[in-house]
Amino acid sequence: MLIDKIKSHNNNLTPKLKQASESILSNLNQIPFQTIRQTAHKAEVSVLTISRLNKIWGFEGYSDFQLHVKNLFYSDTKKKYHEKFSNITDLEQRKSIELAAKILTQSDSVYISGFRSAKSFALYMNYMGRMVFDNFFLMPDSGLSAAQDLARLGKKNLLVAFSTTPYSTETVRLIRAAKTLNIKTLSFTDNAFSPLAKHSDYVVIVSISKDNRLYKMAPMISAIEKVLEKSFEILGENVDIKIKYFEDRIKAINGYW
Repeated sequence: MLIDKIKSHNNNLTPKLKQASESILSNLNQIPFQTIRQTAHKAEVSVLTISRLNKIWGFEGYSDFQLHVKNLFYSDTKKKYHEKFSNITDLEQRKSIELAAKILTQSDSVYISGFRSAKSFALYMNYMGRMVFDNFFLMPDSGLSAAQDLARLGKKNLLVAFSTTPYSTETVRLIRAAKTLNIKTLSFTDNAFSPLAKHSDYVVIVSISKDNRLYKMAPMISAIEKVLEKSFEILGENVDIKIKYFEDRIKAINGYW
């Protein structure tokens, strides 16, 4: 199968080729409608890298690769493969979300970190989670301050980190430091080959696409919500009581949430 053929080469690829491979796999069904330049742009690599990757996979070039993808997803005899691919991807994410929820509910304290554009994800998870979790803490948005706070954590704590391409240097350093200190880590990132995925204990992979100038970050918010919902399911009936209490307190001060 084409997907298995592509994945079989991953262990022998350079970081740039791996980045391109993961990007293509995450949007494989769109390849027949993209030029090689558009595919390279989405993967943030050169056209030459895409061309080289296609040759490594055993295709004559990008057009030959496109034809095989088209046959996989859009010929009448191959539509089932498209459904299978989507189902596998969905299943993998569901498992990672369930595991993330489990580790969240089992940790004594959860420290949430995000720098630059990923700061909004950290803020969102912390705000929504604290309706129920009393042990959620937002880490400072300074790399140095966050590192100092990290030094105080122990094995029963959990560091949650957010970062998508281009990956934040501060976040990567924080994850590596946590690993050195034997602190559990959960990362939300966009690529199985990202530095966060490489150094984290638990990972939720969220596909992030880029059309023109801006990345579409809505899927990351959706993933956060799914993890929190699953966490709330694990915690049971007390969750609704806590959320209602939070809502009532906000209304009491004429606030909103």
